Amino acid sequence: MRLPTRPGLTARRRPRVLRASARKRLGRILAGVGLVAAIVVLYVLTTPERFTIRPDAVDVRGAHHTDVSLVHRALGLREGRMPNVFRLRTVDLASSLRSLPTVVDADVRVALPDRLVVELRERQAILAWQAGARRFLVDVEGLLFAEAPDQLPRGLPLIVDRRSASSDPQVGDRLDPVELNVVRRLGAVTPKLLGSRARRLDISLADEGFALEARPNLWRALFGHYTRELRPPELIDEQVQCLRALVAGRERALATVWLAPEGDRCGTFVAREGRP
Repeated sequence: MRLPTRPGLTARRRPRVLRASARKRLGRILAGVGLVAAIVVLYVLTTPERFTIRPDAVDVRGAHHTDVSLVHRALGLREGRMPNVFRLRTVDLASSLRSLPTVVDADVRVALPDRLVVELRERQAILAWQAGARRFLVDVEGLLFAEAPDQLPRGLPLIVDRRSASSDPQVGDRLDPVELNVVRRLGAVTPKLLGSRARRLDISLADEGFALEARPNLWRALFGHYTRELRPPELIDEQVQCLRALVAGRERALATVWLAPEGDRCGTFVAREGRP
C-alpha cells in the first residue's frame, strides 16, 4: 500500500540540496582564489630588491675581537650575493657564526624589510701568549682565539715563549693542558703575594723552563719544566712559598733563584754582585 505524498514536500527539499551544492562550489572557488593570492603574495615578498640583505645592512653587536668581514663571510654575504630575508635560515646562520674562533654563541634575527641583527658572545681572555712578534689572546680552555692588541687589557698576564724550538702558533691552536695549568698558576702570583717591591712579574718560557722575572731590575726565579705525572704543576704552590721565604728581607741581594723544593731545602740562588 503506497502512502500518500504531499506535493509540497519535494519542492521544499530540493532548494536545500541546490544551496548546499552551490556553497561547495563557492568554497572551492574561494579556496582557489586564496591559493593564487598566497602565491602572488609569496612572489611579491621574495622577489623585490627591498627584501634583499646587503652587507652594510647587517647590524653586528658584541664584536670586540671578531673581524666583521669574517662575520659577513660566515653569513654567506659577499660582493654580488644579496639573499632575500625570507629565504634565510637564521638557525643555520647562527651555527655558522659559532665556528669562528672568537665566538662562543651567536643569535641572528631578521629586521624587516632588509636588515639582519647579529649578536655575538665572544670568548674571554684569561692571558696573552707571545711567540716571536705575535701575541694571542687565550681563553680558559687554552684556545688561542684572536690576535692580541698592542695595548693589553690591564691585569691580563702575558707569557713570552722564548724557547729556541718554539713552534709558530696560529689562531685556533690550543696550549698544552699542562702548560695552561702552569701559566694560570704563575699568572696568579703577584708582587704583593711574595712580599716583593717589584712593580710587576714577567712570565716567560725558555729552554730551561718557566720563569718569573721581578721588574724593574730585581731577580729572576726559575721554576723549571712540568709533566702530568713526574713533576706536576701542583708543585708550583710549594715553589711560591719557597720564593716568598727567599725574598723576605733579602730581595735586593738576589740575582737568580732555582726553585727545587726538597725536604727542608728550597733550591739554590745566585747573589747579586756586591751583595752577600
